[in-house]
Amino acid sequence: MKVFSAAYLLVSAAAVCLVAVASARAQDSFGDAFWQFKASAGTDYSTGSYGASQNTDVSYSYAALKAMRGPWTLKVVVPWISVSGPAVLLDAGASGSVGTSTSRNASGQGDISVAATYSLEQLYNRGLFVDFTARVKIPTASFSKGLGTGEADGALQVDVAQSMGRFMPFVTFGYKANGRPKGFHLRDVVYGTAGLQYNFSDKFAAGAMFDYRQASLVSADDPREATFYLNYKLAHAWTINVYGVAGFSRNSPSAGGGTAITYKW
Repeated sequence: MKVFSAAYLLVSAAAVCLVAVASARAQDSFGDAFWQFKASAGTDYSTGSYGASQNTDVSYSYAALKAMRGPWTLKVVVPWISVSGPAVLLDAGASGSVGTSTSRNASGQGDISVAATYSLEQLYNRGLFVDFTARVKIPTASFSKGLGTGEADGALQVDVAQSMGRFMPFVTFGYKANGRPKGFHLRDVVYGTAGLQYNFSDKFAAGAMFDYRQASLVSADDPREATFYLNYKLAHAWTINVYGVAGFSRNSPSAGGGTAITYKW
């Protein structure tokens, strides 16, 4: 059985968003009294053989809406997934996939993700950013097409970033409770991220991070990926992020990358 995961689509994106907005949230007191909003759209592509003779290519596009007021942030993500190759995604790649004997093409809506984050604003004056997030996956992806498990999942995580001049190290720790789809025994898993961002200016930042997660399938290798990213503020309301990914296990893509653009008001 060949198994892989592409959970960096969610984990790495969350870490990048944390460090990209940390300084802005600390300085923006307007958001303590009124709701602020961010809309973003992005696309990601990854490829890997995962031990098979033929590569599996995954395209992941999404639209997201975020509402922020005071220490609270609410977020919803609606994705679209396309898969080409001999692998069947489970949980949009975040739980792994099972290799099949023949190649196939499948596409459709992915699982919708809804999250609530609470930030410890009292630590901002120390340059310390701590966020607690609860996330629920709504099983809207097709199980018959192999784009999801058809079961709901939940996750809890904490994100910590520390501003040190132009440098900002950050870490993420999380626990994910997987659903139990018929025919698959998925275990609950822990995951984490460690990274470092360098702020060249108020508009431009670059960083790198390493993701490690337990495999949801016991027989699979634990996913391990490195992400390198650039974040640029085009204008007061517009920000663009570009990143590349390299995998270091049979349960990770060989290579991947993507881009996202965000508008706030």
